[in-house]
Amino acid sequence: MILTFTSPGGMTVYTAARRELKISSTLLRKLKAADAIRVNGERAFTNRALNTGDIVTFDLSAAEGPCDLVPEKGDVEIIRESEGLIAVNKPQGLIVHPTSSRYTGTLSNYVAGYLPEHVCHAVNRLDRDTSGVVLFAKSSYWKDLASEALGQSGEKEYVALVYGVPSPLSGTVNAPIRRLEEHCLLRVVAEDGKNAVTHYDTLETNGDYSLLRLRIETGRTHQIRVHMLHMGCPVLGDILYKTEASSLLSSRLGLFAQALHASKLSFDCPFTGERITLTAPLRQKAFLDIAAAFGISL
Repeated sequence: MILTFTSPGGMTVYTAARRELKISSTLLRKLKAADAIRVNGERAFTNRALNTGDIVTFDLSAAEGPCDLVPEKGDVEIIRESEGLIAVNKPQGLIVHPTSSRYTGTLSNYVAGYLPEHVCHAVNRLDRDTSGVVLFAKSSYWKDLASEALGQSGEKEYVALVYGVPSPLSGTVNAPIRRLEEHCLLRVVAEDGKNAVTHYDTLETNGDYSLLRLRIETGRTHQIRVHMLHMGCPVLGDILYKTEASSLLSSRLGLFAQALHASKLSFDCPFTGERITLTAPLRQKAFLDIAAAFGISL
């Protein structure tokens, strides 16, 4: 991927890269080391003064490390695609990126297989059995930009089916979270944990279970699932954060993985300030059927 900038004059290559194109200092060092900077087609250093009309190019692909993804063909539901980013609707049951024990069959492998250059970087992540919006960047440059944008202006919205009825029907769970034990997958609410804040609204309830819309201020591992269990309304279908009663109801409703869906991801464009909103339709059938019974389209 080639990044191009036409200079208005009165600046150096360094200023153009850092201020105008928002290239991180780390990436700029890699571009310099890779001899990937040109002015009007000629090799240039970052301290070079630019004249009006000078065309500066940065070969981003030269600064990319070796791709450690195995590109694979797979179903990828694209929500939105631009020059540097691609947002997809992750299905339930699919992990986002490879692990030390699994190198293939992940969403990242499928996105890499879809993209011509086979390079992608996950900007956000979801648990295996949580469906919804996952944003990928097509280069390290765009990952830096998107990660910063999410950190500064990002909003993450979810829908969930939970056991029982929340009290109050709308509110905020402000409860720190930490690992249950070192090297343990499970998380718990604990005073010595990291700050975690979840806002929720009850959309519908029948007394036995409720449909919630949730927004998280922080992104702790398993945050919504831990917070819902903490308030006595575990996410239905959850096999980790559950009670005996929620497990029985989940089985009766045919929910065998958490009924949790990342429905919306919003952030400001790093260049224009335009609000970008990515919305993922719900595809979990049992969850979808229950929402439809409430008269709600997700």
